[in-house]
Amino acid sequence: MRWSARLTGAPWRATPPPGAGGDRGTPSGDAVVVPSPRDPTNHPGQPDPPDALDPTGVLDPHRPQDLREVLNRIPAPVAVTYGPLHQLGYANRAYRELFGERPTGLPACDALPELGTLGVLPLMDQVIRGGSPRSVKARCILGLTGNRYYNVSCVPLTRDATHAEPGAPAPAPVPPPATATPAAPPSPAPSGPVGPVGDDPTSGVLIFAAEVTDQVLAAARLRESERRQREAAVTLQRSLLPQKLDQPADLRVAATYQPGGAEAAVGGDWYDVIAIDGGRTALVIGDVMGRGLRAAAVMGQLRTAVRAYARLDLPPHKVMSLLDGLAMEIDANQIATCTYAVWDPHRRTLGYASAGHLPMLLRCPDGTVLRSEEQNGPPLGTGGGVHISHTLRLLPGTTGVLYTDGLVERRDEDIDQGLDLLARTLAGAVGAPDVICSRLLRAMGVTSEHDDDVAVLAFQLPAEEASPERMPALDPATQEV
Repeated sequence: MRWSARLTGAPWRATPPPGAGGDRGTPSGDAVVVPSPRDPTNHPGQPDPPDALDPTGVLDPHRPQDLREVLNRIPAPVAVTYGPLHQLGYANRAYRELFGERPTGLPACDALPELGTLGVLPLMDQVIRGGSPRSVKARCILGLTGNRYYNVSCVPLTRDATHAEPGAPAPAPVPPPATATPAAPPSPAPSGPVGPVGDDPTSGVLIFAAEVTDQVLAAARLRESERRQREAAVTLQRSLLPQKLDQPADLRVAATYQPGGAEAAVGGDWYDVIAIDGGRTALVIGDVMGRGLRAAAVMGQLRTAVRAYARLDLPPHKVMSLLDGLAMEIDANQIATCTYAVWDPHRRTLGYASAGHLPMLLRCPDGTVLRSEEQNGPPLGTGGGVHISHTLRLLPGTTGVLYTDGLVERRDEDIDQGLDLLARTLAGAVGAPDVICSRLLRAMGVTSEHDDDVAVLAFQLPAEEASPERMPALDPATQEV
């Protein structure tokens, strides 16, 4: 009869065959033989250590290389239980140093209460029923030496009589285990799918705990460092965005910025509203590719440049060309998308140019939503591209929305699905621009745990009486570099 336990990743050396090293008390070659605590070759009068308490015979005390002694040398906590109640048969030195002495023979719920706290006892039941290992990771153990973290594995102990030595007598039945504590009640006979100890192929469980305290603490330090870096990036991002938007007399505007959740690094989304000569207003939305402090810093430089270029009274496509060259000088590996639009209240026109950005949406007074599908120029930072200015004539009461990709892009969906949902939401959105911004965020599922940052800029023309034939239209005249 042989009991065997195999730990994942731990190779075992075969037991030397009989006669290879003389009699049992005489090792040969390089074999390491540790006398059993119950071996008669021990010094007389020496008491049995707690390791010798093994009422199951799971750890054979008569083997030259006693598995009990092998496990006792392992610096990781190891315990062995038997039977459907998981009565404790053995706990090695590392286990006792961690939790103190544990009485053998008692069920694990009494002898090993720490396993119940860690949620390991249900795994042991699964091991007995299924005969396959189970494990839990990074469980905090409060032992005698303080808080430690362990990955705990439960490995089945199987009985295999086919590995008996040639000529050895047939294995005798395993006697019922005796408890080390007189007050402990005897183990009841198992029922159901779990048979008696002598018949069940999986009658014991070996619990092995591998310490991962250093890894857990290192991961915690990394998360704390990332948290501080994210907070710094969010602070920088918010400081670079306009603290208060200009509010022209003939145009109502509102904007919002929602950073990504704790698992998402802050990106380079930005918006701006700029008052320029002639009572006109420039509206800007942009998104620097990448995350973290670098993207936020590039965003700040581009936003400052846009405000300077806007006051030069340049057409939108010229502003895009200048920003393209500046983006290449800032970082040749960093690109950005941007839409720059200028509202002229006297002509009631909106001239704009886009550098690879998502289309602007316009809701007419009758609820019709138009999407700008005109040709876009390349993103900023690519160099040498052609940007085009377009002009729209807008009706009083028209509402427009500029936004970044975090509002409509989802990893498991095509971006056109997000654009369609945004258009349908805008069609039914009513109220002031700030109300529209909030409603769009809710409808698109943007929360504090969103996986990307989002910027939204909404503008609205005051409602006036207008003839039905005056609809937003694309001016046939366009400007090109």
